[in-house]
Amino acid sequence: MATPKHRHKTESHTGSLSEELLRLFTNHTGEFFKTNEVSKMIGIPSSDDRYQELRDLLREFESKGIITRGSRRRFGIPLTLPTKITGLVKLERNGHGIVKPDPNSGTSLKVFINKKELRGAKDGDRVVVKLNADTAERPSGSVIDILESRHANTGPRKSRTATHDPTERIERRSSKEKNVIPDSDTNQRFSTHREQKPPEFKDEIEQLVAEYGLPTEFPQEVDDEVAHFPEAIPKAEIAKRVDLRKQTIFTIDPEDAKDFDDAISLVENDDWTLTLGVHIADVSHFVREGTALDGEALERGTSVYLAGGVIPMLPEKLSNDLCSLKPGVERLTFSVFMKIDPLTGKIKESEFKKSVIKSAMRFSYEEAQERITTGKGKYAKLLRSMYELSQTLYAQRHKAGSIDFETDEVRFKFDENRMPIEALKKERLGTMKMIEEFMLAANRAVAEFISFKAREGNEKPFLYRIHADPDQEKVREIAKLAKTLGYSFNPEQITPKTIQKFLDTVKGKPEERLLNGLMLRAMAKAVYAEHNVGHFGLAFLHYTHFTSPIRRYPDLIIHRMLDEYLSGMQPRREHHYYQILPDIADHTSAMERRATEAERDSTKIAALFVMLSHIGEEFDAMITGVQHFGFFVGLENGAEGLVHIRTLKGFYIYDEQHMSLNPQRGLSKLLPHQRRKGKVQGSQSFRIGESVRVKLLKVNFEKKGLDFILAEEQ
Repeated sequence: MATPKHRHKTESHTGSLSEELLRLFTNHTGEFFKTNEVSKMIGIPSSDDRYQELRDLLREFESKGIITRGSRRRFGIPLTLPTKITGLVKLERNGHGIVKPDPNSGTSLKVFINKKELRGAKDGDRVVVKLNADTAERPSGSVIDILESRHANTGPRKSRTATHDPTERIERRSSKEKNVIPDSDTNQRFSTHREQKPPEFKDEIEQLVAEYGLPTEFPQEVDDEVAHFPEAIPKAEIAKRVDLRKQTIFTIDPEDAKDFDDAISLVENDDWTLTLGVHIADVSHFVREGTALDGEALERGTSVYLAGGVIPMLPEKLSNDLCSLKPGVERLTFSVFMKIDPLTGKIKESEFKKSVIKSAMRFSYEEAQERITTGKGKYAKLLRSMYELSQTLYAQRHKAGSIDFETDEVRFKFDENRMPIEALKKERLGTMKMIEEFMLAANRAVAEFISFKAREGNEKPFLYRIHADPDQEKVREIAKLAKTLGYSFNPEQITPKTIQKFLDTVKGKPEERLLNGLMLRAMAKAVYAEHNVGHFGLAFLHYTHFTSPIRRYPDLIIHRMLDEYLSGMQPRREHHYYQILPDIADHTSAMERRATEAERDSTKIAALFVMLSHIGEEFDAMITGVQHFGFFVGLENGAEGLVHIRTLKGFYIYDEQHMSLNPQRGLSKLLPHQRRKGKVQGSQSFRIGESVRVKLLKVNFEKKGLDFILAEEQ
């Protein structure tokens, strides 16, 4: 509804305002607004005396039942919905479902289904839903019939929990076991089946894809849209943009990358400052709001990088071609120019421009690193200057308390049949850190620009990348463990800087990998949100995702919003974003979690296949976790598995406080059913963080795990 931005005060008596509010909500039935959104739409700024009158009227309308208060303190008139709808179920990772109604269902609003109300419906099933009568701005209901099931002929589907910790499987199996568990000659039960017949890797990955509900094909209407994109950029489009085709710009990516969505440049200014250019593929030029392509990209939320392949967010023609910043080819970009003091790393000013580039070179991380190290080769001097700037940026970020978790990443080597045969630890090169610093700087610059605009006037809709404070109780547990390993920090005074200092003390030590991993798990998960609470891990007040629109939907929508803010976003568009951002934040965060879990599981599966050829071999390992049923070990190559307590000689008791398994010193203390004739007490304790020598007994594909015994327990 078009309404004037400002109204004369003589119109502001309660009658006129009441009528205008009623007209606004009636014309926007089914939409819900915050108070400040309502005030903008009827032209009453928050500084106006009438703003309080507006708030009083909203409360009065609510008390009389004229409008309803929805989530996030929004007001509106709910839609009159049908009592039943049919549609397709999409399961979220939390177990709840979302039903997208069929076109003839009488509503286009997605319906929330509590997991208790799914009645056995699975992802992709077509169902009949009875809508709840008390639905406000988010329709909810329960499944009353399953019309079509895509799982009808696949047998029972294995469920997956939100966190795929192997302890969960073992704990269910060992639920009847007590803290003290006697040895039962398990070396006879566990056999080293070197001849076990493994499944096919391809089949395991396909099953994983199905279990997570990952899309494998694009709808026909999406393919049709993409087919009409021209290969060449129209001259009229180039004329609208900053022309950077003659500037030295290049990409640095992994050796096997196929989509290049970021490129960099560096220019020295007359005042000795440096201008860092981060040039991001302008995906928003192709993926327009409201198209089938946009809807599919939002539905997927992110690309999923499984071991041995990728399920892309965008069709290959875009991700690997038209949007990929390939060398020697003109490409549309959205550029961030940051003027930086090279001595302090302080960003003095930032500028954002739609641009066109022609990448001069495609470097792999290894190639760029070699030129920085040797000083030889094309652009070696420029690369060295970039690297030195990145170190300055890192030093500034580190000084502010930003946390860097040193985690081991593994890549797999495949044979000619696409079977994983070797796990290789990824070396974290200086060029990788350099690109990370430049992308962090660009993301931060975009978020700070929007924050500055908000300070100039009213709150601005935006999608932030936020990271809340860590779980206090988990941090206390890590502090207790660290103390047993000879390290200390105060868990009651947790800031990014205190965590950073603690991690610095363990850097290069045998316990680094363990304590890094535990602290990382104690951190809250970073998510997307329409409200800003800052980013704890990075120690940034403002942060967003802008630099990977080929593979992340939030980056794509940030491109759209930034472009509109630069040209002057209209109030109706601000309202539009206020309406859609909460759901986009929730959905893309859920899709990111799904992708992360699927990627982690695919890595576990690939590791199982690699370890098949090592059954019966011995390895040096570290104890990474201890439970009442045994202890978990991690190998140098990233593989993890369990040494079950039944495989240990003697009797052991679990000490939860010290996270250890200790030998039971007095058999008389055992209960009658725990005593076994001829058994001896255990000879050593097993604590988290200790090194042990283990032997691989079995690759367990059913439980997606590895079974080990102590090498000396043969």
